[in-house]
Amino acid sequence: MRISTSTIYETGGSRISDLQVSLNKTQQQIAAGRKVLTPADDPIASARALVLSQSDSINTQYATNRQNARNNLSVSEGVLGDVTTTLHNIKTLVVNAGNGTLSDLDRGYIATELQGNLDHLLGLANSTDGTGNYLFSGFSTTTAPYTKTAGGASYNGDQGQRYLQVDTSRQLPLSQPGNLIFGNIRTSNGQFNTVANPSNVGAAVATAAINVPTSANLTGDNYEVAFDNLGSSFTVTNKTTGATVVPLTAFTSPQTVTFDGIDLTVTNPAPPAAAVGPGDKFSVQPGNQNIFETLTDLVNILNTPATTDAAKKDLTAGLAQANGNVDLSLSNVLTARATLGTSLAEMDTLDNEGDSKGVAYKQSLSDLLDLDYAKAITDLNQQQTTLQAAQQSFVKTSSLSLFDYIR
Repeated sequence: MRISTSTIYETGGSRISDLQVSLNKTQQQIAAGRKVLTPADDPIASARALVLSQSDSINTQYATNRQNARNNLSVSEGVLGDVTTTLHNIKTLVVNAGNGTLSDLDRGYIATELQGNLDHLLGLANSTDGTGNYLFSGFSTTTAPYTKTAGGASYNGDQGQRYLQVDTSRQLPLSQPGNLIFGNIRTSNGQFNTVANPSNVGAAVATAAINVPTSANLTGDNYEVAFDNLGSSFTVTNKTTGATVVPLTAFTSPQTVTFDGIDLTVTNPAPPAAAVGPGDKFSVQPGNQNIFETLTDLVNILNTPATTDAAKKDLTAGLAQANGNVDLSLSNVLTARATLGTSLAEMDTLDNEGDSKGVAYKQSLSDLLDLDYAKAITDLNQQQTTLQAAQQSFVKTSSLSLFDYIR
């Protein structure tokens, strides 16, 4: 069989070129540290590696989310820790204010200290996470949760609770709306808490409910129903603003008056007993208060002189109610702190699971893509030797021609 010179050159050149390509590819694999440089090298491994890379990236993002959530929750927990300490101080002051040996001046000093605690609580309720977002305003993170008012403070946020995805099927709350922490103090099972003054001598009973057609006029303020010295007429005063909302009105049982979205009814349940005694009073408060309203009422009570028996009874009743409201508020704060602590503990567990997943993903990617250097270097040496042998063989083979014989 005759082999032409052109065939010798074409075949030898093609073979040397293939060997050179294989050598270059091995050198690229060693330089990159990967055995799969393009999807064409191993389509199945490339597809599997893409899925694993996406899963690993998502797992890494969850870890970042958990760190962000941990930072936010830690700030919130620190703020609520300060709130807890402040409420304990307030409770101590309330107990001290009940000391019967204190003068009006002494109670005024306590009222001043309580006012400082009130302002401090308001500042804590309006805390931010360090990036300018308010912690306790629900979804309205750019709106300060509370604004100081004459009656305490009003809530400006919403009822939303922000969550952050911290794992495939787990979301954790970043905080709670402020009204659930600083508010939600139930003073009555009804819409309003209507209480007879301890000094009352009559048998009348007062109740209050929302007047639906005028419910938009609700203020959330405290009111006082006061009868005259004959017990035959009464007025209603807004204790928060000092304004008279119902002028002197003759009383006939049952008597209903409407003001500021409230229907107030006074009745005599046991005639012919005296319905109303001279100077009888009833207080009307929202059935749900916040701690700022409680402290504002308490400051006003302590700043009111208690020189008569009736005034002293008012003081005792006010302190008892304030003490109960502080306990309820403290319970709200401790519940919120417990929720934050549970979330922080859960994130530690999720971090451990996430770290284990990350190691597994990276190990699988390594098995699919990473280069076995020992094998690659051995292949490189073999390919270099083969290429050199092919080159030398080509030189010898290409010289076996008639032209070389003639020469």
